[in-house]
Amino acid sequence: MAKISVIIPAYNAETTLRTAVESILSQQVPELEIIIVNDGSTDGTDRLCHTLASEYPCIHVITQKNAGICAARNRGMEAASGEYITFCDDDDLFWQGALRLLLQTAEDTRADLVRGGYELLRQRPDGTFAEQPHPAGSPCTIALGRGGSYGAFLENSGPQFVWNALYRRTALLGLRFNERCSYGLEDFVFNAAAYRRVGKAVYIPQVVYRHFESAQSTSCAHTAQALLGRIRALEPWMEAEFHAAQRWCGPEELQAVWKDRRAQAVTFLMHQLRDAHAPGVLRRKAWRTLREALAPYPGSLLDTLHDAGHNKKQTMALLLYQMRLQKLYDLLPVREEQL
Repeated sequence: MAKISVIIPAYNAETTLRTAVESILSQQVPELEIIIVNDGSTDGTDRLCHTLASEYPCIHVITQKNAGICAARNRGMEAASGEYITFCDDDDLFWQGALRLLLQTAEDTRADLVRGGYELLRQRPDGTFAEQPHPAGSPCTIALGRGGSYGAFLENSGPQFVWNALYRRTALLGLRFNERCSYGLEDFVFNAAAYRRVGKAVYIPQVVYRHFESAQSTSCAHTAQALLGRIRALEPWMEAEFHAAQRWCGPEELQAVWKDRRAQAVTFLMHQLRDAHAPGVLRRKAWRTLREALAPYPGSLLDTLHDAGHNKKQTMALLLYQMRLQKLYDLLPVREEQL
C-alpha cells in the first residue's frame, strides 16, 4: 500500500503537467503514488502522461472521455491505494516538503484530515500572475467529543479547497465529488461532506501549495454555462454545509456557524453575478435557486444582519439580498476578493 496517493486531473495540460508532477516527486515521501487522470485532452497531454509513467514507476495513468474535473477526481479516488490521499491541479505545485509536513502532522495527531496554508496567484489581463494576499489563520484542531470549535476551524482554515489538504482515505469511503458541480464549488461541497465523516481535523498555517488561477479557470464564471453550473451547485452546497455544521456544533454554535455559511453563500453569489455581468434572467434564477436551497434550514438572513462580525461589504450584500435589491451590489467598488 502506498503512503500517499496524489490525484491529478489533467486536461490539455501538456505545458504545465510535468512541473506539477515534479513538484510532487521532489517531496521525498516514501511509498508515493501519483495517479494522473487524463480527462479527454485534445493536445499532447496523453503522450506526456505515458512518458512520465515510463520515467517514474510510481505514476499511474487513467485515460477517460472528457467528463470534467469531478469525474476525473472520482476515477482517481477509485484507483487510489494510499493510506492518505490528496489532490493537485495540473497547473499547480506543492511546496518543497509540503507532503512530508502534512503527513507528519496527520501521523502525530492521528487526524483524518490535515489542512495547510496556500498561495493563490490570479492571472492578470496581460497574462502575468499576481499573488492575492490573504491572512493565515491560527493553528487549530477539532475532534468529535473532545472539543474544538467548528466555526473557529472554518474561519482559521479559510476557503475549503481540496488541494491544500491531506485526507485519510478510509475516512472518505463512499464519498465522491458531486458531478453536478462541474463549474466550481466542487471543493466546497466535497469538504463539507467530508466533515460529516472525519473524526478529527487539524489546520496548520504553513503554506503547502501554490495555486494558479488562470483566466480560463473553472473558478471564473465567464459564460452563461459556467454560471448555470454554479447555480445548480447551490443546493448540494447548502445541504452539505448545514449537515456538517449540525454534526459538529451544539445548538448555540450551530446557529452562529449556519449564519456565517449562509452569509458566505449570499456574498459568493453576488460576486459571481457581478463579475459575470449576468443578465436579468440568470440573476433571477440564481436568487430563486439560493432561496429555495436555504428554505429547508432554520433561521433567516435577517438574523445574520445583527451579527457585528461581518465586514461592511458582506453586511451590505446581506441587506440587499434581504431587500431583494441584489443588482445594486454591482455599484459597489470592485476590489480583489481575498481568498
